[in-house]
Amino acid sequence: MDVSTPRKVGKSSLHLSPLGFGAAPLGNPSVTVEDSLKTVASAWDNGVRFYDTAPLYGIGRSERRLGLALSGLAESGIAISRDEYRVNTKVGKTLVAEPVIDADKKTLTPGGGPRTARDPLSGFRIAFDYTHDAILRQHADSLQRLGLSSVDSLTIHDMDYGYHSKEQIEHHLRELSADGGGGATALRDLRSSDAIAAIGCGCNLEHKNADSWIGGAHEDLVERIADATDLDFFVVAGGYTLLETRAFRRILPLCEERGIGAIGASPYASGLLVVPREAGATYMYGPPSEEIMDRAQKMDAICKRNGVPLAAAALQFPLAHPTMAAVIPGAKTAHEAAENSRHLNTPIPEEVWKSFKEDGLLDPDVPTPSAS
Repeated sequence: MDVSTPRKVGKSSLHLSPLGFGAAPLGNPSVTVEDSLKTVASAWDNGVRFYDTAPLYGIGRSERRLGLALSGLAESGIAISRDEYRVNTKVGKTLVAEPVIDADKKTLTPGGGPRTARDPLSGFRIAFDYTHDAILRQHADSLQRLGLSSVDSLTIHDMDYGYHSKEQIEHHLRELSADGGGGATALRDLRSSDAIAAIGCGCNLEHKNADSWIGGAHEDLVERIADATDLDFFVVAGGYTLLETRAFRRILPLCEERGIGAIGASPYASGLLVVPREAGATYMYGPPSEEIMDRAQKMDAICKRNGVPLAAAALQFPLAHPTMAAVIPGAKTAHEAAENSRHLNTPIPEEVWKSFKEDGLLDPDVPTPSAS
């Protein structure tokens, strides 16, 4: 499987390096600015030319640090030009200055978690808004935080049942619709004016929205978003990994039908596919079930027998699907960024994929990487 040639994203003009960099960890205050700069530099040194971030990550911190790191590469003497790399950020959340805490602005998800979080360090709070003017403002705000005059794509972020009630979902869909709040029109206008090359939409499967996938509500919602917005790609997080292939059911066929690409986020399933035997390892940002833990450890045993890390199989697996343009594992240290590159380039024996399927650990119908 070719993991070096840039891949076309759906029907768009955008091409991405198969290995991207998920910049969410840079938003964590426990990661120092110095380590953030070193991590991005390590990713660059290992051939990464696609960087994914969002206003949500650290409530602006990830975008600021990613922009600082990319500008720092040039300032350190590395020959770098803007047309060498691609940046994706996200829309749907405005960061509103709140120097004094306003408890009325704090809202919770249906599961009781934070929905409109406030960063105590910066005093900015998230406000959901998918309308025309809000999306234009969010785009402009992200450019300022990144210190860039352009990004290559914008992704509709977190319009799902993990964050919103059914009533809130309907409200945000009206905000997005061309004949409602006009958010979709703003995105199409940005693309037609070449301010961006592609429009994406997040498609998450994690603990807080897992129930919405059981009866198909999440997939129904994703189809409605695709109908409202001329999408170029989905960022599929958690729905297409070694441990969970539900996106193969309806999401990826929808992509093939409409010429929509896919980007694989959380390929390590938030860590379990890197350290399946470590106490406290998480699965999609929550505790793994016994069944999930058992499957991960059986996969790990197969990989060990064949002399390869489970993480390498996990990172390469999504890229075998014909719609998948890139995978975007996160990294919070320079070592982790280098490890991602090593995992992508580790040859995986055919016996690994064969054993996964024969042992009932992986859907027998999903495509797997070829040895070529």
